[in-house]
Amino acid sequence: MTARGRSRPSEKDRGTPPRLQREFARRAGRVVELDAGHHPFLSRPAAVLDLLLGL
Repeated sequence: MTARGRSRPSEKDRGTPPRLQREFARRAGRVVELDAGHHPFLSRPAAVLDLLLGL
């Protein structure tokens, strides 16, 4: 059994560069990019909520 993952690369993340995030996300079934830092749930809570509600 395989689980399909979801990924959300963060353009302003300094912990994991966006280039690496995209490589990690390559196998995900859906990728949504958000203009945020490493903790988008703190800096962009409304945008994260919108993404979660759209799942």
